Amino acid sequence: MNLDEDCRRLMALLAHEMRSPGAVVAGYLRMLKSAPELPAREQKMVDEANRSCARLMHIVQELSDLGELENQELKRAPLAIFTLCDEVVQSASDDGTDITFVCDDTDRDATIDGHEARLRQAVSTLIASIIRERGDSPIEARAFVERTSTPTALIAFGEPGAVTSAADVLKHQQLPFDRWRGGMGLSLPIAHQIVQVHRGNLWAMPGSRATCALSLPLTS
Repeated sequence: MNLDEDCRRLMALLAHEMRSPGAVVAGYLRMLKSAPELPAREQKMVDEANRSCARLMHIVQELSDLGELENQELKRAPLAIFTLCDEVVQSASDDGTDITFVCDDTDRDATIDGHEARLRQAVSTLIASIIRERGDSPIEARAFVERTSTPTALIAFGEPGAVTSAADVLKHQQLPFDRWRGGMGLSLPIAHQIVQVHRGNLWAMPGSRATCALSLPLTS
């Protein structure tokens, strides 16, 4: 995304200026929520205000993350990226989503040089976005290793059976990914930046049968 310096400074300033008053409001809301014998109507209002305040504080943290991530030196280590994706998919499945992970056994140990927590954050965000868009429709995360040039891990998210090979995924890699679509706050821009910091790419897949795909360079 290549945020310029002024943009990074603006986001850092916004996050700094909003964090302190937000924390004060959140503190007073917690006090009100714990007040004895608060009438039901007022309790409902406090609960709604508390949820809204939590959302605002989350956005503040996202602003901070997005402003800092481009220049952040991530501590990286060998990471089995398909294992990580499988774990995120399993977590979503445990929460009731009809989602599966498909990967050839020979590719299971595909390894990248990455920051586990940040990449888990990015994959979780992408899956959350797809769940939001596809509703109750089944979702498949399909993993491939592209070995014809630079070894690359590929993961496509969408309708089961939408892609069957690495070539199906790569032929659309010039399509842009709309990281600014509504409903996800700044989490999609952050996920996009995380992928780029890892020298990867994120793109849209056409039609309704698939949603998006990402690539990350393998260590070997």
